[in-house]
This record gives sequence, structure tokens and C-alpha cells, in this order.
Amino acid sequence: MNVEQDNDRLVDAYLKGLAKAAEPLPQARRTELIEDMKAHIAEERAAGASSEGEIRQILQRLGDPRDIVAAATDDLVLVETEPKLRPVDMVTLAVLVLGPYLPGILLPAIAYMIGIGMLWSISNRWTVPWKILGTLIWPITYAIAFGVDVLFQAPIQVTLAVDAVVTVAILIAMIVAAKAPATTRPVRQAS
Repeated sequence: MNVEQDNDRLVDAYLKGLAKAAEPLPQARRTELIEDMKAHIAEERAAGASSEGEIRQILQRLGDPRDIVAAATDDLVLVETEPKLRPVDMVTLAVLVLGPYLPGILLPAIAYMIGIGMLWSISNRWTVPWKILGTLIWPITYAIAFGVDVLFQAPIQVTLAVDAVVTVAILIAMIVAAKAPATTRPVRQAS
């Protein structure tokens, strides 16, 4: 391995640490900070810093990433943001996904209706198209399983496996698509 690659790894590790420490900052400020540090390091390297010791000195002079982020907050007040999914959102998804598998005929239908009610009234983590998909998760998975059964005359294990895969795929998509409300974000303090 050559010295340049080792130096690149040192710089990359430092910048990753900086990016991690800067996560609470607003996106624009975080990007600006990381780009400033990259530019400073690049200038130092262009000025002749090429050994591992010189690169370590540059990074040491820049300081600990947490200290840089603390200094970069200027007059920002970091407001605690809500988590992507709250417990009520997880319960909503669980009721929508697991409701159809409850015993009996009436209980699954009631669970499904409760899940839809929670999705549309309590949860504010999804846009309307995602709420429609969540509402249709049960009919979609049953329709696909029925289609596999009718079209391919597949064994029940295959039909159930297809149903499970589609259900899990929709569930994962909804988890990924969930967003915390944009009402809580870093704000500037009044001067």
C-alpha cells in the first residue's frame, strides 16, 4: 500500500468523523462545513504536506470534529427533532401488517379497520400516496397471493411465501418512506 492511499484513508476517516459529529446541524450548514474542511486539507496537501506525519499534524491542527461542530453552530439553537417512527407509528404498521393473520373472520377485519384509522388519523409520518398503499396492503397482498395460486397453481407454501415477501417489501418501503414532521428543526436565535 502506498503512502498516498494511507494519507487518503486518514483524511477520509477524519471527514467521516466530522460528518457524524455534524449530523445535528442543518443540511446546508453541515455540507458547507465539510466542504470547508475538505478544501483546507486539500490546500495543505497541495502546499507540500505528503507524509503521514504531516497529514496527522494537519488533522490535529484542525481539531476534534466535535469541537469544530460546536464552533460551527454559531448562534444556532439545536431543537430536538422527533424520531422517524414513534411507538404509535410502529403499532399502526404492526396492526396493518399482522391484522390479517389474526384468528377468526371478524377479528382480522376489526384490526385492519383500526390500523387504517390509526394510519389516517393519528400518524403524520406518511404522505397521502403512502397512506393509500398502507390502506391497501391487505388487499394487495391477498390479490397477489390469489394470482400466484390461480395462475401458477403453486403449492400453498409458495403462495404463502409470496404473500410474506410482498407484505415485508411494502412494510420496509413504508418504514423507509416515513418522515418526521418538518416542524422541528434547528432555528436561529434572535440577536
